[in-house]
Amino acid sequence: MKLSSKRVDLEYQPGEEIFTFPDETGLPFIFDVGDRLTGDQAAMDIVGRTLDEAEALAQKAKDALKKVLADEKHKDYDTVAYFMQFHRDEMGPDTAAALFPGSDPAKLSFGEMVDFLRLKRFGGCVDGEEDRQCFIMDLSFNPEITDELMVIYFDFKKEIFCITHES
Repeated sequence: MKLSSKRVDLEYQPGEEIFTFPDETGLPFIFDVGDRLTGDQAAMDIVGRTLDEAEALAQKAKDALKKVLADEKHKDYDTVAYFMQFHRDEMGPDTAAALFPGSDPAKLSFGEMVDFLRLKRFGGCVDGEEDRQCFIMDLSFNPEITDELMVIYFDFKKEIFCITHES
């Protein structure tokens, strides 16, 4: 089968996971799709169209993270604030300087730090709790320096339903 995406010419086997690196696809991020989706043509059509919007969804995720950080009562505030604090305050000044080039990390607000996040991975999967198609996005400051990720889950309608911090 062939993925219906304007961005990438990708063939896949129905029922088998897709996991690709940028040098294989030309995409600037890792792209993957769970095997439960690859056997469903309608689901894969949605994956292809959504892949075409990955950077716009990354910006939507960054905007959402800024809103979370502006509201200490938000259910995800502690998760997102800890992620930011860890990278700014606990990694050491030289590492922080490398993560936030051209800035003084000690003076960066958590909201300003969000702008330094980059899309590392985008994929399609099935939400185990709801048994529904969803999309997963990993954002990282610099994957060559840190393996910590802000992981954003989007539902079928491209609305964020979960934010986690993983490493």
